[in-house]
Amino acid sequence: MLSRLTCLGRGPLAKTCFANLRTQARSTVRTPVLRKKEVVEKDWNFYGKMFLAGSAVVGGVSVISIGLKPAAGLDSEVSALVRSVIWPEYISNRIKSTYVYFGLGLAATGGTMALTKNFVGLQNLMARHPIMAMVGFIGAQIAINGVQHSLPYTSENMVTKHLLAAGLYGMIGTMLGPLMHLGGPLVTRAAMYTGALISGLTLAAVTAPSEKYLQMSGPLMMGFCAVFAASVATAFLPPTGKLGGGVYMIAVYGGVVLFSALMLYQTQSIVARCERLPQHVNYDPISASIGIYMSAVNLFVRILSILSNSKRK
Repeated sequence: MLSRLTCLGRGPLAKTCFANLRTQARSTVRTPVLRKKEVVEKDWNFYGKMFLAGSAVVGGVSVISIGLKPAAGLDSEVSALVRSVIWPEYISNRIKSTYVYFGLGLAATGGTMALTKNFVGLQNLMARHPIMAMVGFIGAQIAINGVQHSLPYTSENMVTKHLLAAGLYGMIGTMLGPLMHLGGPLVTRAAMYTGALISGLTLAAVTAPSEKYLQMSGPLMMGFCAVFAASVATAFLPPTGKLGGGVYMIAVYGGVVLFSALMLYQTQSIVARCERLPQHVNYDPISASIGIYMSAVNLFVRILSILSNSKRK
């Protein structure tokens, strides 16, 4: 009897049975854990969507109320869209050049993402040393932007400023390149949603009374610190836990609300600077476009993360 069991244990049928048993045992052990993780992640995504929807309602009502104030005679200020009729040509040229650089920056970043999506060296670096890579990229971005911002927008520095700006766009595109593996249709849909959101926010900023959104600098700074801390914490806390799920919700859904409000603030800030800066003073459209560019990139990354999580379900 013992010898027969030994022979069966060596045969292919026994190996198949033992493999099936191991698979069943693993699934039996792991299924409750996976279900628990799925439930926690699903709950946090639901809370995040409810928070985002509530913020959208509150933000929409506030934008509409601000826009209706001049019509009701409650505010004497006029919007940038109304003032644009009497703008001198140099103010219009400043705003146009700022948004031209903004569009070129987004196009350069998207092209770099497509070119570097299969860059093995970057993927290995991010996989083996994620913290060091993140700190290095952030430090390099701050250094490049600082040097670019310190140079005046003159003919002598034109080539250097454009090269530094192109390096910044390319570095961010390289860092975001692995996101292309989520799928072209998903990335395209996230880009379309981001473009629609930015267009709506820009329209709301230029049609609202002047400097209404410039009063949000204090709350925006506090919100930025909270979202930045949450984004850093996501590198150490898994999103499947209770604490990690809450931090993930702040980083992703809270980030969408924060950078949407920041886009309103930055748009009115650009218009105000173009209007107040005298004609003989040099204006730097490259530096002025970096703020709305970074807000657009952050919105795109977070919208793509939300769509990616919805696709998995």
